[in-house]
Amino acid sequence: MVKSALIIPTGVPSLDLILNGGLHTGYLTHAFGEAAAGKTTLALHFVSAACRLEVGTVFVNSEGATPIERLEQITNKKLEEIERLVTILSPKSFSEQGTLIDDLDLYSREGTRLVVVDTLTRLYRAALEDKEINYAAHRELNTQMGILKGLAKERDIAVMVLNQVRGRMDEPQGFEPVARNIMDFYEEYSMRLRVGRGRAERIVERLIPEGEPSKSVMYLAMKGFTAERGTGENSEMEPEENLTQEQR
Repeated sequence: MVKSALIIPTGVPSLDLILNGGLHTGYLTHAFGEAAAGKTTLALHFVSAACRLEVGTVFVNSEGATPIERLEQITNKKLEEIERLVTILSPKSFSEQGTLIDDLDLYSREGTRLVVVDTLTRLYRAALEDKEINYAAHRELNTQMGILKGLAKERDIAVMVLNQVRGRMDEPQGFEPVARNIMDFYEEYSMRLRVGRGRAERIVERLIPEGEPSKSVMYLAMKGFTAERGTGENSEMEPEENLTQEQR
């Protein structure tokens, strides 16, 4: 059966506006940013939206911390209520991550329309510490991105890859995505997340495709991103006190 194109929104109007409605099936979206910028929170908005649409998600989690608690906050549901729609895979090494990505077809349940990899380059960077396998690691990352883009096209799935950054003084923001050349080759949508000046303030920008509007100022809250300073359950969160690692 041929799948129809689908747009998966965050449900936050100002975010969806800069994404032309949300994540588009059939495309690979690359989102990068400094630590605590909100990459995982952004991805989990899409997972939550996919659950509302009753379509499946495969979430490849290479981070040390589990995304389950943050997912439950954003969806306002216990994992048991949505686990039929969400598959979480947790590779422990870069080679294991490659195996999981290679076998994503096997893990994708009927109706899967979203794949998230958080964070694609964490285990890759760990592998680079062994100088003897540097070339193999670069080649493997290229292979993984190729498989993910192919999955997006062949299965009409929205693929979102989260990425870390490295410092670079000649860049306007002082950083660039890890493995930039590889990411540039495969990405079709590109997003940059930054820590803002105010408490819990985050700046989300669409870099590719170009065009306006492309930037949104957001605030991190218990329920995820909000466009305005919140109160109550949507009150802003202190990143270091309330969020761990990339659950931001």
